Amino acid sequence: MVLVLLLLPLAAAAEEEERWDHRGALGLLAGGGVDFVGQVKSGGQTQEGTYGLVETLLTFPMGASGNEWTVGSREAIGGGTVDVAVAAGIRAYFGDERFKTYLTAELAVHVTPNVTAGPRVGIGVQYEILPTFGIYLGGAVEVTAGQGIRLSGSVLGGFQLRTYVFE
Repeated sequence: MVLVLLLLPLAAAAEEEERWDHRGALGLLAGGGVDFVGQVKSGGQTQEGTYGLVETLLTFPMGASGNEWTVGSREAIGGGTVDVAVAAGIRAYFGDERFKTYLTAELAVHVTPNVTAGPRVGIGVQYEILPTFGIYLGGAVEVTAGQGIRLSGSVLGGFQLRTYVFE
Protein backbone atom coordinates (compact mmCIF):
# COMPACT_ATOMS: atom_id res chain seq x y z
CA MET A 1 0.00 0.00 0.00
CA VAL A 2 2.85 2.38 0.84
CA LEU A 3 4.46 1.63 -2.53
CA VAL A 4 1.21 2.55 -4.33
CA LEU A 5 1.02 5.84 -2.44
CA LEU A 6 4.63 6.63 -3.34
CA LEU A 7 4.15 5.81 -7.04
CA LEU A 8 0.85 7.67 -7.45
CA PRO A 9 2.47 11.16 -7.82
CA LEU A 10 4.94 9.74 -10.39
CA ALA A 11 2.09 8.26 -12.45
CA ALA A 12 0.22 11.59 -12.35
CA ALA A 13 3.35 13.47 -13.48
CA ALA A 14 3.92 11.02 -16.35
CA GLU A 15 0.31 11.45 -17.44
CA GLU A 16 0.73 15.25 -17.50
CA GLU A 17 3.76 14.93 -19.82
CA GLU A 18 1.81 13.04 -22.49
CA ARG A 19 -0.02 15.48 -24.70
CA TRP A 20 -2.56 14.79 -27.39
CA ASP A 21 -3.12 18.29 -28.76
CA HIS A 22 -1.50 19.60 -31.95
CA ARG A 23 -0.48 23.05 -30.67
CA GLY A 24 2.82 24.06 -32.25
CA ALA A 25 3.10 20.86 -34.32
CA LEU A 26 4.54 20.46 -37.80
CA GLY A 27 3.03 17.36 -39.35
CA LEU A 28 2.78 15.03 -42.31
CA LEU A 29 -0.55 13.42 -43.24
CA ALA A 30 -0.37 10.42 -45.57
CA GLY A 31 -3.22 8.16 -46.52
CA GLY A 32 -5.38 6.58 -49.13
CA GLY A 33 -8.90 5.58 -49.92
CA VAL A 34 -11.60 5.68 -52.56
CA ASP A 35 -12.80 8.64 -54.62
CA PHE A 36 -16.28 8.53 -56.24
CA VAL A 37 -16.27 10.99 -59.17
CA GLY A 38 -18.81 12.35 -61.63
CA GLN A 39 -17.81 15.02 -64.09
CA VAL A 40 -18.95 16.85 -67.18
CA LYS A 41 -16.02 18.00 -69.30
CA SER A 42 -16.07 21.29 -71.20
CA GLY A 43 -17.07 19.53 -74.44
CA GLY A 44 -20.16 18.00 -72.80
CA GLN A 45 -18.58 14.55 -72.39
CA THR A 46 -19.52 12.91 -69.08
CA GLN A 47 -17.37 10.60 -67.01
CA GLU A 48 -18.16 8.69 -63.83
CA GLY A 49 -16.01 6.31 -61.88
CA THR A 50 -14.45 5.04 -58.71
CA TYR A 51 -10.76 5.70 -58.25
CA GLY A 52 -8.05 4.78 -55.78
CA LEU A 53 -7.00 7.87 -53.84
CA VAL A 54 -3.58 8.76 -52.39
CA GLU A 55 -3.06 11.92 -50.33
CA THR A 56 0.01 13.58 -48.86
CA LEU A 57 -0.36 16.81 -46.90
CA LEU A 58 1.95 18.92 -44.75
CA THR A 59 0.37 20.54 -41.69
CA PHE A 60 1.47 23.75 -39.99
CA PRO A 61 0.22 25.15 -36.66
CA MET A 62 -2.46 27.81 -36.71
CA GLY A 63 -1.59 29.83 -33.63
CA ALA A 64 -2.05 28.16 -30.25
CA SER A 65 -5.46 26.65 -31.05
CA GLY A 66 -4.21 23.20 -32.10
CA ASN A 67 -5.80 23.64 -35.53
CA GLU A 68 -3.63 23.33 -38.63
CA TRP A 69 -3.02 24.85 -42.03
CA THR A 70 -2.73 22.12 -44.66
CA VAL A 71 -1.07 22.04 -48.08
CA GLY A 72 -0.41 19.04 -50.29
CA SER A 73 -1.57 16.84 -53.12
CA ARG A 74 -4.12 14.15 -53.92
CA GLU A 75 -3.90 11.66 -56.73
CA ALA A 76 -6.92 9.66 -57.93
CA ILE A 77 -5.84 6.67 -60.02
CA GLY A 78 -8.04 4.35 -62.07
CA GLY A 79 -9.68 3.72 -65.41
CA GLY A 80 -6.50 4.58 -67.31
CA THR A 81 -6.39 8.15 -65.96
CA VAL A 82 -4.58 9.92 -63.16
CA ASP A 83 -6.28 12.94 -61.58
CA VAL A 84 -3.77 15.15 -59.78
CA ALA A 85 -4.94 17.91 -57.43
CA VAL A 86 -3.20 20.31 -55.09
CA ALA A 87 -5.08 21.52 -52.03
CA ALA A 88 -4.62 24.03 -49.23
CA GLY A 89 -6.83 24.90 -46.29
CA ILE A 90 -7.62 24.38 -42.63
CA ARG A 91 -8.01 21.28 -40.47
CA ALA A 92 -9.86 22.11 -37.23
CA TYR A 93 -9.76 19.64 -34.33
CA PHE A 94 -12.34 19.21 -31.59
CA GLY A 95 -11.05 17.62 -28.39
CA ASP A 96 -7.71 17.40 -26.62
CA GLU A 97 -7.83 13.69 -25.80
CA ARG A 98 -6.60 10.71 -27.80
CA PHE A 99 -9.87 10.53 -29.75
CA LYS A 100 -10.80 13.73 -31.52
CA THR A 101 -12.97 14.78 -34.41
CA TYR A 102 -11.94 17.15 -37.17
CA LEU A 103 -13.39 19.28 -39.95
CA THR A 104 -11.50 20.30 -43.07
CA ALA A 105 -12.11 23.22 -45.44
CA GLU A 106 -9.79 23.44 -48.43
CA LEU A 107 -9.42 24.91 -51.89
CA ALA A 108 -8.72 22.09 -54.35
CA VAL A 109 -7.17 22.74 -57.77
CA HIS A 110 -7.14 19.81 -60.19
CA VAL A 111 -4.36 20.11 -62.76
CA THR A 112 -4.93 16.87 -64.73
CA PRO A 113 -6.80 15.62 -66.72
CA ASN A 114 -8.86 18.86 -66.66
CA VAL A 115 -8.12 22.08 -64.83
CA THR A 116 -10.85 22.75 -62.24
CA ALA A 117 -10.91 24.49 -58.86
CA GLY A 118 -13.33 24.71 -55.96
CA PRO A 119 -14.10 23.92 -52.34
CA ARG A 120 -13.48 20.63 -50.58
CA VAL A 121 -14.98 20.00 -47.12
CA GLY A 122 -14.54 16.98 -44.91
CA ILE A 123 -15.17 15.44 -41.53
CA GLY A 124 -13.43 12.65 -39.65
CA VAL A 125 -12.10 11.13 -36.49
CA GLN A 126 -8.47 10.82 -35.38
CA TYR A 127 -6.92 8.59 -32.71
CA GLU A 128 -3.53 9.49 -31.25
CA ILE A 129 -1.46 6.35 -30.71
CA LEU A 130 1.51 8.41 -29.48
CA PRO A 131 1.86 12.14 -28.84
CA THR A 132 3.65 12.33 -32.23
CA PHE A 133 1.67 9.70 -34.20
CA GLY A 134 -2.04 9.38 -34.96
CA ILE A 135 -4.33 7.54 -37.36
CA TYR A 136 -7.44 8.98 -38.99
CA LEU A 137 -10.55 7.99 -40.94
CA GLY A 138 -12.74 10.51 -42.72
CA GLY A 139 -14.81 11.54 -45.67
CA ALA A 140 -15.00 14.59 -47.91
CA VAL A 141 -17.05 16.12 -50.69
CA GLU A 142 -15.79 18.41 -53.42
CA VAL A 143 -17.29 20.58 -56.16
CA THR A 144 -14.90 22.09 -58.70
CA ALA A 145 -15.38 23.93 -61.98
CA GLY A 146 -13.19 25.17 -64.82
CA GLN A 147 -12.70 22.98 -67.88
CA GLY A 148 -15.94 21.30 -66.91
CA ILE A 149 -17.64 20.53 -63.60
CA ARG A 150 -16.39 17.86 -61.20
CA LEU A 151 -18.32 16.42 -58.23
CA SER A 152 -16.69 13.91 -55.92
CA GLY A 153 -17.01 12.22 -52.58
CA SER A 154 -14.19 10.35 -50.92
CA VAL A 155 -13.56 8.04 -47.98
CA LEU A 156 -9.98 7.83 -46.76
CA GLY A 157 -7.78 6.82 -43.89
CA GLY A 158 -4.16 7.26 -43.01
CA PHE A 159 -1.67 8.45 -40.43
CA GLN A 160 -0.19 11.69 -39.15
CA LEU A 161 3.38 12.14 -37.95
CA ARG A 162 4.09 15.26 -35.85
CA THR A 163 6.97 17.11 -34.30
CA TYR A 164 6.56 20.07 -31.95
CA VAL A 165 9.26 22.31 -33.45
CA PHE A 166 7.13 25.47 -33.43
CA GLU A 167 6.59 25.53 -29.67
